[in-house]
Amino acid sequence: MEVDMTKVMILLQRRYNSVREVDRLTKELEKVIARGDEVSTMLILEMRGEELGKIDQCMEEIWEMGVSDKGQNEILRDLLLSDPVERVGKSREEEKIFEIRQKTEGILKSLRVVDQRLNQKLTGKKSYYNAGALAGHK
Repeated sequence: MEVDMTKVMILLQRRYNSVREVDRLTKELEKVIARGDEVSTMLILEMRGEELGKIDQCMEEIWEMGVSDKGQNEILRDLLLSDPVERVGKSREEEKIFEIRQKTEGILKSLRVVDQRLNQKLTGKKSYYNAGALAGHK
């Protein structure tokens, strides 16, 4: 049985849409935190959490496609874990999958910067992003 490339594309597109929404909400979160608006902060954090759940769900559905078949699992691993910039699709569907992944990675890169800034602002020295925290709690 072959991997349903259309389903993979649809799920990756949904994931991309949710990543875009997380990015938008994170930028909005930065604004409401700067204003000191605790009610809006909690609401946005909740909405952001829901979108993060959708992202996880999309990936779970994709990985479930390869659970029962080792060959499908290998194809999915290649589609989802290879470098989407260097990898060339063998079909139009694969090309679209790598295109969606490239767009998603671009958003995630900028999202990490904002998330790091927010995390450090809110947690100070206890931030996940501090070198000490990443090096093993110095």
